[in-house]
Amino acid sequence: MKRSDSSIQKKLMRVMLLTSGAVLFLTCTSYFVYEIVTFRQVTEAQLVIVGKMIATNSTAALAFDDSGEGEEILHALQADPQIVAAGLYDGRGKLFSRYPDSLSYLNFPAAPRGDGYAFSRSHLEGFQPVVQGDKRLGTLYLKMELSAVYQRLQLYGLIAFGVIGFSFLLAYTLSRELQKVISEPILSLAQTARVVSQRFDYSVRAKKIGNDELGLLTDAFNTMLGQIEAQNQEIRTFNQSLEQKVRERTHELELANQELKRKNEFVRTIIHSSVQIIAVLDQQMRYTAINKSFEQLYRVDRQQVVGRSLTEVFPQTKDTQVERDIREALRGNPVHHAVARSAVIPGYFETHFIPLKEKEDVYGVLLVSHDITRIIEVNDQLKKANQELIRSNQDLGQFAYVASHDLQEPLRKIQVFAELLRHKRHDETETQRYLEKVHAASGRMTTLIQDVLSYSRLARTEESLVETNLNAILDQVKSDFDLLIQQKGATIICSNLPVVKGIPAQLGQLFANLISNALKFNRQNPLIRITVRELPESSRALYESLSQAQAYWEIQVIDNGIGFESQYSQQIFTIFQRLNNQQTYSGTGIGLALCRKIVENHQGVIVASSEPGKGATFTVVLPQCIAGIAAPSSE
Repeated sequence: MKRSDSSIQKKLMRVMLLTSGAVLFLTCTSYFVYEIVTFRQVTEAQLVIVGKMIATNSTAALAFDDSGEGEEILHALQADPQIVAAGLYDGRGKLFSRYPDSLSYLNFPAAPRGDGYAFSRSHLEGFQPVVQGDKRLGTLYLKMELSAVYQRLQLYGLIAFGVIGFSFLLAYTLSRELQKVISEPILSLAQTARVVSQRFDYSVRAKKIGNDELGLLTDAFNTMLGQIEAQNQEIRTFNQSLEQKVRERTHELELANQELKRKNEFVRTIIHSSVQIIAVLDQQMRYTAINKSFEQLYRVDRQQVVGRSLTEVFPQTKDTQVERDIREALRGNPVHHAVARSAVIPGYFETHFIPLKEKEDVYGVLLVSHDITRIIEVNDQLKKANQELIRSNQDLGQFAYVASHDLQEPLRKIQVFAELLRHKRHDETETQRYLEKVHAASGRMTTLIQDVLSYSRLARTEESLVETNLNAILDQVKSDFDLLIQQKGATIICSNLPVVKGIPAQLGQLFANLISNALKFNRQNPLIRITVRELPESSRALYESLSQAQAYWEIQVIDNGIGFESQYSQQIFTIFQRLNNQQTYSGTGIGLALCRKIVENHQGVIVASSEPGKGATFTVVLPQCIAGIAAPSSE
């Protein structure tokens, strides 16, 4: 048991006994110390006196160098049994006489030390000078045993122990009786407090024994019990009233909770039934709620998402526009994107980032997204259909122009020369010349009709795309133009071309038309260079019709021909459009229109750039199908 847990009776007795014991102990200790100090001083003084007497009597023996007389003088110390050794040293420091004779020289100091006396553990010893007048004749050594001191101290100790024991017994007896004067009123008060705490009966009162401080404490305790009893009665009355109010309030809360539960269930049903993608994120961008459309679209489970951060669930969103928009909304600014590309899945969404606030503090973000991918696709298809319709209308207008002009021109020539032939049919020379004119006009008309049919077939082709090695296509085209290349002295330099998804016959016609033009529109030895590279992502924006998600090859056909004005770079791809007269350069003006149609059939783009006299560059952009370059073509 701890001392602090012992009874008040034991504490009072302990205080009295410790106080009495401390006083007795200090008294006996002081007396004991006083006795030791006094005895040492008296003993040293007595030894000094004896030393002076022996030293005075030893002057003659030292002066006459009579050791026998010196020993006789020292034997006078037999009268004091406490002196156990004595010796006379002459002026040279040698032992002259000793006492007792039986004591060995080895038990004496080899030479005298400094004058004076000193206590050791069991002896008092010292050196006394032997002086005659002003001359020192020698030194006296004395050694006294201290056993008598210790015997006396032991006697004092026994007496002190007996006195302390008797005093403790007397103090215990007195404290046992005297502590009752203080402890009994306190114990009575403690007993009353115990009864009150165990029974909760505040009508009990403590018994007052006297009018001292303990009596005042008892009165205060009884007054406190009376106040507590009155307060308990008030509390019981208040509790009864409070319980009634709590029952009424609980019933109201139950009704309110039922209504709130119905509303929450209604809101939850609306959210989970919504086709919109709905999610809620907290300030640390952790998901706190998602709806079923979110789970279905991203193919995740609610348990995999809620409680995790945006970048943990979708690592690809780190440092993207979505993350920046959420941070902006967490600063209290709503964000809306009418069209935004998803960083997680292919598609487009209309998104709202709405700050969730409590008073003025933003505690989260409500993210609402609507999948508009189908709308964008339909709009793109509609835009392409409109563009195709515009091109078809333009082609139709061009065809009407051809039907009314280009096709009628050879017909008119045929009619004119046929009429001339009818009038001059007897002139064989003229008849032959007119027939050649009619044949040439009919041949041009046939070529125009064939080119129109070729163009119309490209517009409605349904052939499937296959992996096509452009090196093989180019080799075939060069083989077809082999004779013309030799006649023109042309040189064709070609890089390794890729494999693409395409229609081999159309791609062959594309390269045939481009190389044919490069050979035709050239007044010197033609130099044709064909280069290829992967179209940089930054360059895709230069072509509106290209998909930003698709990789493309950029193939350039560069010649050193006559070139053309840059203002005609779009016009040359129009059907039946010619920049040069037919007498100088033959052709129907449909070749580059066919090239554009072929490239568009392959979801690509073709553009031209040139300056007069500096050649022309035709750039063909085609989608990639294999990340690599095909085998090199043979020269």
